[in-house]
Amino acid sequence: MANQGLDLEDGMKTKLMFFYQRIIKATFFGLETSPFLPLVPAILILMLILASPPVIATQELPSDPYQRGLVLYLQGKYAEAKASFEAALEAEPERIEAIYQRGLCALKIGEIEAGREDFNRILEINADSGWGLAGLALVLIQEKNYDEAMKRANEALEKEPALAEAHYVKGLVLSYQQKVDEAIKAFSRSVELLPTHAYSHYYLGLAYNQKKRKDLTIVHLEKFLALAPQAPEAAQVRSLLSFLRR
Repeated sequence: MANQGLDLEDGMKTKLMFFYQRIIKATFFGLETSPFLPLVPAILILMLILASPPVIATQELPSDPYQRGLVLYLQGKYAEAKASFEAALEAEPERIEAIYQRGLCALKIGEIEAGREDFNRILEINADSGWGLAGLALVLIQEKNYDEAMKRANEALEKEPALAEAHYVKGLVLSYQQKVDEAIKAFSRSVELLPTHAYSHYYLGLAYNQKKRKDLTIVHLEKFLALAPQAPEAAQVRSLLSFLRR
């Protein structure tokens, strides 16, 4: 959908587009483009630039290293989260969820091969693990190999149909393929299986925004903020919600 509304001078247009890309850029990998980049009109971007998001109290970190890693990841502190998952793995070297989360952190900080190694390690531990296949799908998304990523995501779901993370990853692939209706189904299934999956709510909200379903956009972005109030995207999401509620 093309931008509508403001007739801006070139300098302001450039500034708005910079913020536009930051707001809607791919959360999972921090890419400069996103499957949902065309979603927000220029007037909304101006509102986001001018908005002043509320200050959120710092969340207390759990003592358990695995749980601490989950909180740090949702705060965007990926290197610290990776260290926490490594601490958890010292006690349980073959804990699949911890290996997977460490792999996610590796991808976020640009350590693609380290992430791939973690996901392959999961499959060495359990060849039928949907976690490992879902992780490899994420690596393929990073490499923009969406067809192969979809194959891995579907393989993950064949192995573990009730794995919320696999549905989430499939939703990401579908989003990059611009199959918004199918992505909505995948993200919806993810949050049905795991209502606390923050980024499934985030992307589901963005997908509904593309379908001009303001009501459902608000519902899922509010859930995202409730689950991840200190996420890197939180300030922009609050501003977007403020605009949508007007």
